[in-house]
Order: sequence, then structure tokens, then C-alpha cells
Amino acid sequence: MDNIAYLLDETSSPWARALALVREECSGFGDAFFDAVGFDGFFEGYVCLTVPDSFRETWLNSHYGSLLRKTFASVYGSDFVDYKVRVLDSTPVQPALRKPPQVPKEVERRILTSMAQASVAQADKKLAENLNLYEKYTFDNFVEGECNFTALKACRTIVEHPGDSAMNLLLVYGAPGLGKTHLLQSIAASLQQSRPGLRIVYRQAYDFLRDFTAIGYAAKAKDWNRVNQLKQEFSDRYERCDVLLMDDIQLLKSGLKCQARLSMLIKYMSRMGRQVVLSSDCPPSKFKKLSQGELPERNSLSHELTADLLNPLENCVAVGIAEPDFNTRMALIRKMSEGIPFVESDREEICRYLAIQPRANVRIIEGLMNWFRAMHVLNNVELNLSNVKRMQASSKSGGASILTVDNIMESVAAEFSLEPRLLCSKRQDAGVSVPRKVAMYLCRELTTESLKSIGDAFHRDYSTVISSINSLVDQLAKDESLRRRVEDVRYMLES
Repeated sequence: MDNIAYLLDETSSPWARALALVREECSGFGDAFFDAVGFDGFFEGYVCLTVPDSFRETWLNSHYGSLLRKTFASVYGSDFVDYKVRVLDSTPVQPALRKPPQVPKEVERRILTSMAQASVAQADKKLAENLNLYEKYTFDNFVEGECNFTALKACRTIVEHPGDSAMNLLLVYGAPGLGKTHLLQSIAASLQQSRPGLRIVYRQAYDFLRDFTAIGYAAKAKDWNRVNQLKQEFSDRYERCDVLLMDDIQLLKSGLKCQARLSMLIKYMSRMGRQVVLSSDCPPSKFKKLSQGELPERNSLSHELTADLLNPLENCVAVGIAEPDFNTRMALIRKMSEGIPFVESDREEICRYLAIQPRANVRIIEGLMNWFRAMHVLNNVELNLSNVKRMQASSKSGGASILTVDNIMESVAAEFSLEPRLLCSKRQDAGVSVPRKVAMYLCRELTTESLKSIGDAFHRDYSTVISSINSLVDQLAKDESLRRRVEDVRYMLES
């Protein structure tokens, strides 16, 4: 009955309101075109429209589809799913509640001419977007590790099955410099190679924000030709693509209308079976959800998004990238140092020495490699292990810090997963006595403390320190694994 009421009283129906909003967005030509569009009702989330013939159906979908979806969503709210079009001349004649107005011959001629011109333009238009990808950002150049294994696997799955509902929408999150952009661009590069027919769009969030707000600026200047041009370009780029990759969506924080538009775009592409991959600096759970009408805090560094955009993110496939672990740092340094003339006999130890120290992200490691390359070129420094250690120490402000017995005890305890106080206790089991010997040995090697002072720090006498150090030296000659651990602690302390 509700749908019949809409048809009988169009001046107050949602369809009448929607049609009025659509006409406001259209030129005189579009206004005349909608005289031929009828309304069949609103059923199970679908707005049912009628047109007299198939060419008007094609024109409606290709030129006004996005505008209709946006308008119906604003009028019907969350109940709206999509619209359907029924061609009157292709269905049996049924009693109609009202007869669609006849389109004048001149208007029909203009429609046919415009459709022909649009078809030619679309055929001539190159599907491939200029993606501006970094050449080195491919899966082959991405260093895999425990810190990024899940994210890498998810992105490879997208390449194999773009648009699969199980992986659509995909969000890759992590701190800056961990490889999110590398992964998104790797998806684009792989799809371009394996599926050249797909239309792929890769954009930074700021690009999307700029593209969207440009329409508003043109409207404010009342440059309607420019408005129509920008709307068409926006629709062509974002609504007709097969795969949308967007980086750093947290940067949309201040663009509330832009967030709403992206939310609608995500829902539309999901319904159409098209793939969307986004990235952000943190997982959805770390964003503050802004309610309807709530504004983001000015000059705040907190992560905030509107409920419109955050709702689909909370239900998406979200995969994180963590800070590089030791093995990943080692692999990254090996790969990034391939063009650096480290002394070959020392290369592996240099890589290990540089990997021991935790580094927050890939960019820091890349910067370190560039610095060594520059030092070699500018100062003709031989890059052996000894010089690398010296350069690392001198590169820190104020030179290398002075190691203390306490520093060494803390580092050894961390390596062996002990409380530092246990090294000074009376316990003699192997789980404590071996780390204690290691700490004493390193104190003698790396500090200027006397053996008596070292013994006092460990609550041991002079002779016990000597005995412990000699015992460890014998053990290191037989146990390669222990020798490697001791050397790693030494690298950590030296760096």
C-alpha cells in the first residue's frame, strides 16, 4: 500500500523528493530526459523505475547512475540498496497508474546523438589509469618476514581473486614506513601484468580528497561547466574502476563529506563485486568514531573517522604489519646492501651487526644503507666490520656512549630472558650460571673495570670472576650456538 500511495501522491512521495533533487543537479537537457522516467515503487530496498525503451535505459545507467544512487540513499536512508530499471516496450502491457510523458522528437534526437558521441569517446578512452607506481614496489622486491607475512599473503590473494567477497574490503594497517604503500602498489603492478583488461585506480587519500573537494570549489564559484566536467571525471575514475587502491585513509580526518562519499563508493563497489583495498596507520579499533554531526578535534593527532566510513572498516578483513623483527631486519639489510661495497669476507657479519639493533621501520634501514654508500663514495672509506662499527659509533651525537656493568647485565639478562637481579644471586643452575659468566666476560671485554670491581658488582670474589671467564672461553670454543649469542649481545652493546 505504501508504494501505491507514493504513486498516487507524487508531490509528497520520496520519489518526488528524489526527482526534484536529481533535476537540481541536471542541465535543461537532463531535466527533459527525466520526463520520460517513471516510478514503479520501492520494494525490498530497490527503487523500481521505468523507461519507454532500451536506449533510455542505457543512457540512464551510464550518465545518471551514480547521481541516482546518491540521491536515493539520501532520501530513503539505510533502507536503500540499489535501483532497477524496467523497459516498458519489452514487457507485457499492464495497467499503468500513470502514462509516461512523451519525449519531444528534438529531445530524442539530441539524446541519440549524445549517446553516439559518448560511445565513440568511451571506445577511444584508454582504460589504464596513469598509476604513477614506483618501479621497485613489486612483490618480488618485498622482503617477507614474520612481521608482515599475513598482510603479504592477503595482498597476493587479491591478485589471484580480485573482487572475491571473502577479501573485499581489505584494510592493510601499520605504522609509517613498514611497507603498506609497497604492498598496495605491488597489487596494482601485478594486476596490470596478469589482468591487463582490468581498470585499476591507485590513489593517495589526499588525491581523493582533492578530487572530491574540487567539485565543491567549482560550485562555489558558480562555474557549472567546470562542475559537470569534474563530476564526470570523478565518476569515470572512481565509479567505473574494477580495483580501487587507496593509501593512508586516516588523512581524510577533516573531510567529513569526503568520508561519506568514500563510504558510499565502498558499498557500491562491494555490491558490484569490485575490489577495494585501503591502508591506514592503525587498525579500525584505534579510531575514534565520530557520531552524526560531530566534528573532529582541531590540531589533534588522534585518529578519528565518521561512523559512515568506520562502519564498513570494522567489518572488513584487516591485516597488520609490525615493526621488523631481527630476521626481517637481517633480510632487509642483505637486500639493500647488495650495491654497497662491504668487504666480502665481513659482509655477513656487518649485516648481522647492523641488524642486531632494533629499527622502527624500513625507511630507517634504507637511510642507513644510503649513508654507508655516501661515506664510501665521499671519503673513500673501506667498509670492513671494524670501520662500520667505528662509523656507527661516531655517527651518534656525542660519539659512542660509555658502557657500564649495569648496561651489560641488563642486555645479557634480556638475551637470556632473565631478571637482571638473578645474575647477582646465589643460584648455580645452568639457566643462571651461564648468563652470569657471559656478563662477567663482556664486562671485562667492553669496560675498563678491574676484575675486583666486576666481582663486587656480581657479589663474587676476584678468583670466582677469573674462573668464570676462563670456563666460558673453553665453552665458547666448543659451543657455536652460545658463541653466536654472545657475539650478538656484544654487537648490541657496541651499536
